[in-house]
Amino acid sequence: MTSAAALKRPFSEMPSDPSRIQLAYELDASLGNHDHEDTLEKWQVVAHLGEGFGLDNLPPCDQCAARWNRLEEEGGFVDEDEECLHRLHVGVLDLVKIRWGGSQNPYWAMEEESQNLAEIAEAIFNEEHTGFTEEFEELADWGGSDVLVLDKAEVVEAWRGFGLGPMIAADAFRRLAPGCCAVMVHPAPIDSTGMSQDEWARGRDRLREMWATLGFVPYGDTPYMIFATSWADPETKQYALRKATRELSANWRSAQQG
Repeated sequence: MTSAAALKRPFSEMPSDPSRIQLAYELDASLGNHDHEDTLEKWQVVAHLGEGFGLDNLPPCDQCAARWNRLEEEGGFVDEDEECLHRLHVGVLDLVKIRWGGSQNPYWAMEEESQNLAEIAEAIFNEEHTGFTEEFEELADWGGSDVLVLDKAEVVEAWRGFGLGPMIAADAFRRLAPGCCAVMVHPAPIDSTGMSQDEWARGRDRLREMWATLGFVPYGDTPYMIFATSWADPETKQYALRKATRELSANWRSAQQG
């Protein structure tokens, strides 16, 4: 888990107690197996605050605040029961479980799905597309036949800088990786708009350092990092995640009292 020394912001700036963050897991699938969903399982993990603890200490998002102000300026009124649920949002992960037992060859399924998955397919499957490369098998030699790919990871601005990204990802990997021999990530900034080449490289390096805290290592000469599920005991990973969450929550409460 990310250490306190690696945090970029003081705990007092955290919007709320991180122990209140809930994770909602959603699988995008259909009864008709459209787009070969039995080969590519598309999961989305949404991190959000529960609604039952009150929102008085959380300001509305800029979008809702602007809309409410506009209503008042136009002579309207804001319903007293209207709440800005956007401020409950913490982050989102998009993951894809690549499965060999589905109705399509996983290589071709990834090629057809997106450019990102197609490039990963080129890196991990052999030339015949009948199995993994020798390099991949040496790193992830057992633990399952499937592969879990983190396609997107984003934490909203208000919650960035506290090490929450790795904690949310660790929970997602623990729940979704059973049956997988490895987890793959591509550490790179999601939005490089306005970034210079040096800024982009520094952002990439920071992300690689972050994923290394979860045990990921570089995958050959590719831009990807890999974690073999056989490298760590699930109970040990779960204990580390719960311990980190308790520590972060305790630091937030201490900062509120100070």
